[in-house]
Amino acid sequence: MRPVALTAAACLCLCVCAAGQARDGIAIDGLRATVRLYGGSRSGTAFAVAVPGESGGPPRLVLVTAAHSFENIAEAVCTAAFRARDGDGFVRREVQLTIRDGDRPRWVRHPTADVAMIPVVPPADAEIEPFPIERLADGPAFDRGDVHVGQRAWIACYPAKTEANPAGWAIVRQGAIASHPLAPVAKVPTFFVDYAHFGGDSGAAVVVEREGRPLVAGVVVSMQRQTDTVTSPFEDRKIHTPLGLAIVVPADLVVETIRLWRDGDREAAAAVTPRGR
Repeated sequence: MRPVALTAAACLCLCVCAAGQARDGIAIDGLRATVRLYGGSRSGTAFAVAVPGESGGPPRLVLVTAAHSFENIAEAVCTAAFRARDGDGFVRREVQLTIRDGDRPRWVRHPTADVAMIPVVPPADAEIEPFPIERLADGPAFDRGDVHVGQRAWIACYPAKTEANPAGWAIVRQGAIASHPLAPVAKVPTFFVDYAHFGGDSGAAVVVEREGRPLVAGVVVSMQRQTDTVTSPFEDRKIHTPLGLAIVVPADLVVETIRLWRDGDREAAAAVTPRGR
């Protein structure tokens, strides 16, 4: 068989198609890791992260979200909505997640950032693909420019409590990293992402592409808005105008939060482990 020579236009088409497939895959990765958290009248977004087990044990699954997603739920139990395959489609799988023991939170919050995590055991048949913790951008990743201004980003979320379908899949939004500089990360407690942010997005992962693979750049925690006061003879009224900018906590602080949880587990285990004679 004679080799087929590709024209420059054909090569360009192949490159563009491959890049498009990679980008589509990044969006799917974000979707598969994302679940909805809700309780009472409150709703937020969370994403799953796989944390290596101790001493070679199996990985543990944690849900990462904005800390206020837990704090704003008054009840001791909230719902985490997963999905499972059902023939050619999907069905909803809900887990009742205990987030408080009395007044004591069961989640772990970062000391200074609006980020929290909690371990979770999903339903056995749940369609969930967590991000390996190695796919969360740490300080060196920001220093290398793996996350940078103008970079395209995907956000799987539940804006205004909206789900894509009854199975509970999230909605994927697109945006761009809007802040510069992003390093050193120790001096950047938050950064902006340019996308149409709504209430309910808090806790969503901001995912970018790095060498064809997903990289979690940060966690959505709030929106930037302009507030104007309109004064009349009879009232003063405040008008809040969203600027289309999400405020995002860098993923490096998520890694720190997970480290705090693991260190706390070790301390608890040491407290009940019999000492050698």
